[in-house]
Amino acid sequence: MRLTEVVRNKWILVSLGALLILGIVSALIYHLFAGSKVSYQETNGLFVISNSKYEIAFRADNGGIAYVQDKQFNDKLSVGNRDNVLWWAFMNGDQSVNSKKMAHFSYEWNAGAGELLLHYAGELKVDVTVTFGQDNRIGMRAKVVNDSENTIQSFRFPYELKASSDQVVDGLLPMLPGAKLKPAFFTENNSFEDQYPGVMFASLISLRTQNGNLSLYDLHSKDKLIASQNLGFKNQVDDAGKTAFVHNYTTLIKPKSEWSTPLIVMEIGGDYPNIIQSYREMNQIAAYRSLADKLGKDKESYLQLPFMKLDISALGQANWGTLASNYVDQMDYASVLHLVGFQKGGHDENYPDFLPPDPKWGSEAELRAFIQYAKDKGNRIVPYTNFSWWGVHSPTLQALPTGVDLNDIVVQQQSGNLIKEDYGSHSGYVMNMNHPYVVQRIEEEHKKLLEAGMDGIFEDQWGIRNAPFLYNEGYLANADESSAYFEGVRKYFANSSHHMYTEDGTDVLANDTVGFMGTNYLWDLLGYRKKTASYTDYYPMVSMLLRDKVMLYQHDLAAETMTDTKDMLRWNLAMGYQLSGDLFHGTDNPWIHLVGAFQKYVLAPYGDALVKDYKQLGHAVTETQYDQYAVIANWDTEKSYVINDQHTLTAGGFEVSAKDQSVRAGSYTRYNGTDLDHGEHYLIELRSDNSIRIYQPIGSDTTLSIQKNAKWKHAFITAYEANGNKVADLPVSEAGDRVQFDYVRLINGLQVDYVELTGSDVPSMVKDVSFGKMKEAVNLALRKEIVSSTDTAKEFPASLTVDGDPFTYWESMPKRFPQSITVNLGEQQSISRIGLSLPPLDAWEARTEEIEILGSSDGQTFQTIRQRANVVFDPRNKNRVELQVDGAVNLQYIRLNITENTAWPAAQISEIEIYSE
Repeated sequence: MRLTEVVRNKWILVSLGALLILGIVSALIYHLFAGSKVSYQETNGLFVISNSKYEIAFRADNGGIAYVQDKQFNDKLSVGNRDNVLWWAFMNGDQSVNSKKMAHFSYEWNAGAGELLLHYAGELKVDVTVTFGQDNRIGMRAKVVNDSENTIQSFRFPYELKASSDQVVDGLLPMLPGAKLKPAFFTENNSFEDQYPGVMFASLISLRTQNGNLSLYDLHSKDKLIASQNLGFKNQVDDAGKTAFVHNYTTLIKPKSEWSTPLIVMEIGGDYPNIIQSYREMNQIAAYRSLADKLGKDKESYLQLPFMKLDISALGQANWGTLASNYVDQMDYASVLHLVGFQKGGHDENYPDFLPPDPKWGSEAELRAFIQYAKDKGNRIVPYTNFSWWGVHSPTLQALPTGVDLNDIVVQQQSGNLIKEDYGSHSGYVMNMNHPYVVQRIEEEHKKLLEAGMDGIFEDQWGIRNAPFLYNEGYLANADESSAYFEGVRKYFANSSHHMYTEDGTDVLANDTVGFMGTNYLWDLLGYRKKTASYTDYYPMVSMLLRDKVMLYQHDLAAETMTDTKDMLRWNLAMGYQLSGDLFHGTDNPWIHLVGAFQKYVLAPYGDALVKDYKQLGHAVTETQYDQYAVIANWDTEKSYVINDQHTLTAGGFEVSAKDQSVRAGSYTRYNGTDLDHGEHYLIELRSDNSIRIYQPIGSDTTLSIQKNAKWKHAFITAYEANGNKVADLPVSEAGDRVQFDYVRLINGLQVDYVELTGSDVPSMVKDVSFGKMKEAVNLALRKEIVSSTDTAKEFPASLTVDGDPFTYWESMPKRFPQSITVNLGEQQSISRIGLSLPPLDAWEARTEEIEILGSSDGQTFQTIRQRANVVFDPRNKNRVELQVDGAVNLQYIRLNITENTAWPAAQISEIEIYSE
């Protein structure tokens, strides 16, 4: 055992008292790194510790990390702390103290325990214990005694551990589902950090470099306070070409008080899946209650149900009866119905007072009847609530009981001001979850909602809000100001015995919730993460960490991330997320049907399985691997991807497949060795010993080739509606182990939901039928270049008229007729008819727009191809019209001139379709 101290370059013995303190700290972490056999040597002013995995060196004069090296590589993985500073404490009054400038420094190497003990004395006393083992992990912890007259507001440890930017392959930040930063983020000298708990859902950051991989993460436990911290990467302005880890504790260490960091693990080597598994293992997340534990016998049911937003306040003349008849009765697949805006005043008003509902929707008895009716049909009901933020004018705040003061129940800032947040015209207070009245009041509302029949409760903001400091007196729950708020949130969730969902989510809440709802993808789309959005590739980090503990969904309210496009469906499947939709557009929206089918038949069987790996198969193709399933995602929206000679994915397509071949689903141009007919094809194939079912929830008619079950001599094929009613038997041809048939969507006026193949000893005798494939017309305008004269806002651009989605629309600036919108088809085409649409919703009442259609071959000179005339859009006809062009004409540019709209003072179009036949 070696014991030395540096006092302004003079060596003396450290006190026995300090040794005792260090010994206690060491004992706390010894069991995690026990049995260490590492090499220690002092050389060239460094003490160097190594094992077969790594080598790390500390400066003998101040304890700063000099370098870290992965022994698989020749060059240094890290070139050490910025300015050779191991830790840096920042105080109020612009004061700071760091490890390099301390008056007294000593260190001790305990060979038996594999521990390096670093002791700093001065106006702060800081004891750092670094523990080494036989694996690739190094443990670190700091104990701080504040002997100064200032409050420590930030303790940065380890301080800015540096790496060469041009050696970085990518970096991983814990922003849902996981944000993988491209190398350009580092080489272009960018910086970003944010808070855990809050924007960051876990306390883990990692770098992959050409010299190995390096990660930092904290260890928590259910009975310990969560230390608030900022995590990220920082460009080194004083050391060109370097980036560094940001690992900063935002705390309040008052004068004459003590504080300790959590145990910090530095892990050298290991790819992201290994690091995430280490974080899960070391934080004992595997011991969290699983979805099976929380949902019990209902787990299978929940996993089969997509999450469907049902905002009664947005549906016009709705009531609980019309919600039953127009939505519940019309859905082919059950779902979790997410009730929104039912309280008095509508969405974002009157929190925490949710019941009774606003009487304009109906009575509370009628609400209860609706809930029971929907549940009888297999649905679950989860309401939107926000108990973290109470409306300024809510009945509760307007009538506080005697002895309850607003200044106590609302989070106070250091200035004494209450935290009040505004969302549009809605204003509310951020509530103090450590106050008994706040907890009591929420429990009362929970009880009302559950007694009304709700199956669980969604709580907004808890899982995404950066935990604020709490300066209220007397309600710190044995925590300091930096940790009290989130400690109250944790206790609140831990004490809830029913199913809880929250916005986004934080890892330590996964033990007490069933759903995390939201991703950083939404915040990127909305422009909230401008520093990282353009550099981010998403990575299924949370699905490797927590997918067996919580169901993962996109944001519960945001239209931008509902599963209503191929891109969102592919994203969700690749990242391990469940599916969700918005019933605002009605149940005729084909994506509502697709989401129900894919959730029930494709996702549900592995709905709580952890992602095991995430691989790059090609430039823009990834594979998400589970124990029994795999998802291939083609992120290239311009080119198809050939999986093998049997299957080809569409541009932007995907495939989900089970290892036992019981499930295969995806978006294909070639399936089972047969090229599919023109158009989109979202296919699901379910195989069992007795039958094979094929679903095509969205897609044009096509010929399909399916492999028979091995024991079948022949196959019989029947088409069915979603309710299981038979539609028709289908003709089939057989060749070897394959059968071929036509999948026809509409047969004798009935919508086909699936076809079923069953074994037969004799060939099918079905031959001549009265139905057949309908050829899919090619919309020449789809996703083509388009420009408009004006847009009313960036949310309503011209491009929405050629996106294939009739529920999105372009709108011009108001009161500025005439307006125009022009499609460039890319080359001259023979044009015969043009389809125009507005959103197919009753809320879009009948209207007439005066439209002239012009065409051009060069984009300069236009001629009229259909005279100005009134075009009537009627929701009874799905707000779609089809206009004939007199005589086929060869044109490259088509322009609509719109001069009047009888229902709105602007031009409006949701889809422009152009056909040559």
